[in-house]
Amino acid sequence: MNKEIIQNEENNSVSETEIPPAEGGETAETQAEKPKVYGDKILTVKQKRQRTVLRWTLLVVGIIMMSCSVYFFQTPNNLTLGGIAGVAIIINSFLPKAVAEIFSQGVIMAIINVLLLVIGLIVLGKQCTIRTIFCSLAYTGIIYLLEVVCPLEKPLTAEWVLDPAGEIVRIDGVAQWTGGQPLLELVYAILLFGVGGALIFNCGASSGGTDIIALILKKYTSLNVGMALMLIDMIIVLISFYTFTVSSALFSMLGLFTKSFLLDGVIESISKTKYITIITRHYEVISDYILKVINHGFTMYDAEGGYTGEKKKVMVTVCKRNEALKLKIKIREIDPEAFVIITDANEILGKGFGGTI
Repeated sequence: MNKEIIQNEENNSVSETEIPPAEGGETAETQAEKPKVYGDKILTVKQKRQRTVLRWTLLVVGIIMMSCSVYFFQTPNNLTLGGIAGVAIIINSFLPKAVAEIFSQGVIMAIINVLLLVIGLIVLGKQCTIRTIFCSLAYTGIIYLLEVVCPLEKPLTAEWVLDPAGEIVRIDGVAQWTGGQPLLELVYAILLFGVGGALIFNCGASSGGTDIIALILKKYTSLNVGMALMLIDMIIVLISFYTFTVSSALFSMLGLFTKSFLLDGVIESISKTKYITIITRHYEVISDYILKVINHGFTMYDAEGGYTGEKKKVMVTVCKRNEALKLKIKIREIDPEAFVIITDANEILGKGFGGTI
């Protein structure tokens, strides 16, 4: 009997599951006297649907941001922030004009991405997920669509050179334009690329391309994914020194490092959670609020005041920042004397958490 009591006290996981029917001749009254047993957090069908819709919405937003970064800011200024987009920009610059019109940047990216996806499916198997395949194809598809719908002949901040009649000056059939603001366009290229990539990574996917190469290198070498990806992107940027002007290459190098820091910062900010410790006498009401409103589990154990000797409960839970704010306000309403400790939790591993939406 004592063994059974200890096991029940040590069961700290939670959910809104009901106690199973009594076994071994136990009456309903005897079973009702036992502590309420909780299991794992369970999402309703509606919550699962909302989470799925949110995940795919953020994936599409991230893909659009990265595509706009490449097409509107990187390509016109010969900026390479790494990835397959950078490879396509470099390859496209070597092609004759007639060939480049057929094999545009979007087409080149599509060809390379399809080849890498095939290799990834063969070598990596399940690691090359459906989300990554979708992001990779949608990424190149959006860039190709932009090339058709919104063709660009110059950087966005550049101005056409006009003759006294107001016509665009052309030399050997090539329209002339001023230098524009490459630093300003670099800033927007980094912002869109970094934030868009962070949204995609936070949803448990990637844009494919060099990410697949990095995963393959991780599998067969001692390099981790981050180091392999940085090495690949660095090689692509270094090649741009021999392809474009020195100023474009230096801007690309600056953009690569800035993008890496921004990507890490945004991913960490999105996935940051709050670790909350609650010491209270009114644990029943607070526990119901955590389970039914915040929709998270908690761990609870007995505690005794060191000075007063008063018996209380300690509740420990982890939730996102907006959820932590709601919980803090509710605790103050339920028990103004509750002692609450809230700290940042930079990384959480476990069911319901893990950095992805």
